[in-house]
Parts: sequence; structure tokens; C-alpha cells
Amino acid sequence: MRRIRTASNSALALAGVLMALTPAASATEVALVAPDAKEVAKGYRAEELKLKSVLNDKGDIIGRVDDFIFGRDNGPVYAVLSVGDFDGLNGELVAVPFNSLKLDDSSGKIVLPGASREALRKLPVFLYNR
Repeated sequence: MRRIRTASNSALALAGVLMALTPAASATEVALVAPDAKEVAKGYRAEELKLKSVLNDKGDIIGRVDDFIFGRDNGPVYAVLSVGDFDGLNGELVAVPFNSLKLDDSSGKIVLPGASREALRKLPVFLYNR
């Protein structure tokens, strides 16, 4: 009886291992596409944009880039801006769609057209969801 139980347990263990090694029927293969490295290099590095001032189209400083949030499932990208006092005190964070920012390659400036510091302060405060 003991041999039957041991053989039965061994068979169950082997079946479990084989099931774990077998890919799930619903698994899909992902095709990787190699991007053109030269084109990628023409983009903007997030680290270089962080802490840069954000101006309106009048040239007034209205905020500072604090962070970026990338939407899940290839959702939109948001720029998290610090508005208020720019010395790190009494500032609040707001999120704006990254594609609403205009990045000027020649001057290195980041512009949020039509915005004002007051308008940004009226946006909902952004809080990190941790």
C-alpha cells in the first residue's frame, strides 16, 4: 500500500511539473520590432526634461516638470507639473497630457500654450497612487 501511495504521489508531482512547463493554451507570442536607433535618439530623454521650467506662450514661467506618468496598456503619457512656489515649498502637483506641451528644439524651452499659473492651480491636485 505504501508503494502505491508513493508511486501515486510521484506521478502527481511529475504531472504538476509537466503542466508548469507546458505553455498555457491562451499564451500569445509577442513579436519584437527593432526600432531605428537613429530615430529613437532624436527623441526626448525624460531625465533631461525633468525639473525644467514650463512657460506659457507669453514667456511666463507657469510650472516645472516634476515627473511623467505613462498610462497602462499604451495609454496616454502625462507630464506632472509642480505649480505654485518653485522653491519646493507650497507647490502642488497637477497632471497635463504630454502632447499638450510644445518642446522647442532650438531653445530647449517647454511651452504650454494658452496656460497660466492660475489656470494650472485650478486643475485637480495630482497625488501618486501608491
